[in-house]
Amino acid sequence: MTEADLLKEAERLQVLLAEHATKHDRETSFPEEGKLAMKDSPLNTALLDGASWLTFGRAISILARGDASFGTAWLMHQGVAVSLRALVDPAQAAFMEAEFRRGAWFGNALGEPTSGNQFLSPLLQARRVEGGWRLTGAKRFVSGGEGSKYLLTSALCDGQPGFFLIDKDDSIRAEEIWDPMGMRATRSQLLHFQDTLLPESRRLQLDPSQPSAISVGLAWISIGIAEAAMGFAIGYAKERRLPPENKPLAELQWIQFSVADMSTRLEAARSLAMRSAIATDQRAPDAPFLQMQAKMVANEAAIAIATAALEIAGGSGYLKSRPIERYVRDAMSGPLMAWSPAVTRDILGKALLGLLGPMPPAA
Repeated sequence: MTEADLLKEAERLQVLLAEHATKHDRETSFPEEGKLAMKDSPLNTALLDGASWLTFGRAISILARGDASFGTAWLMHQGVAVSLRALVDPAQAAFMEAEFRRGAWFGNALGEPTSGNQFLSPLLQARRVEGGWRLTGAKRFVSGGEGSKYLLTSALCDGQPGFFLIDKDDSIRAEEIWDPMGMRATRSQLLHFQDTLLPESRRLQLDPSQPSAISVGLAWISIGIAEAAMGFAIGYAKERRLPPENKPLAELQWIQFSVADMSTRLEAARSLAMRSAIATDQRAPDAPFLQMQAKMVANEAAIAIATAALEIAGGSGYLKSRPIERYVRDAMSGPLMAWSPAVTRDILGKALLGLLGPMPPAA
């Protein structure tokens, strides 16, 4: 498919996701219909098949416009996909890529209860056994992990971080804790590992200089939320009529100013995310910095736009019958994902002032 075709496919899936998003948000249930539709979609293997990072990012925003929870879980799934070819065993790399292409779901199980933003620096110690390592401990925020067939995970192996692609087998148990304010349908449960095998044949030799789907994509999740919120605000302002003249809300100047501000914030966030994605396509040296900047700006834009849209809707927007209350809650999750705005500002500030050593690996 051409890249234009891939974006049309994302639009098709977005309609399906939007139809069920409210239900999954209320029930804290995973969007299985989206997962099933994605299994047979060319969009699922677009990165493996050479799609540009710009097209990938734009597709993420379209999916997130329909259901940010599914867009986030799918992004984590894609984050594993780009690492498959880093498996040290060529036979395992070929097998896992075939599994991915057949529609197997991959979960990202890197975060630990005390890791914060530093989820590429595991603290859990694995013990050496014949054929690999054994891991006991917990990994948190594993989006869609309950339904994953395979997991990307990590541990300290002889004091050094090791990354592995493992089967999600009976040694791994999900703890039912996911009842969050927003992103409720990601099902980002805590996973407990009990003497889980990390096979040496499934070890990855990750190259930190290679692009990360998650680093590129997180900004676009917030952009999709912002697009959905602005679309709601414009539609509501046109439909809502005010007594006694029966004029549309859109004729009020403060509404016009608010929508203009939304558009400016959204375009700024989208432009920076596009620049970041293009720099990633070009393997530009400043791409990692642009990715962090794009995420921070998009996170802030999503919160500002969703909050302004809620203000336009007034009391009726506060009701769960309107999607804007979900957009507000989902938007708030963006700054909580790594890199957080505080960490981003710290890294960027030190880099600009010449105080930073080697660039930290991409998220």
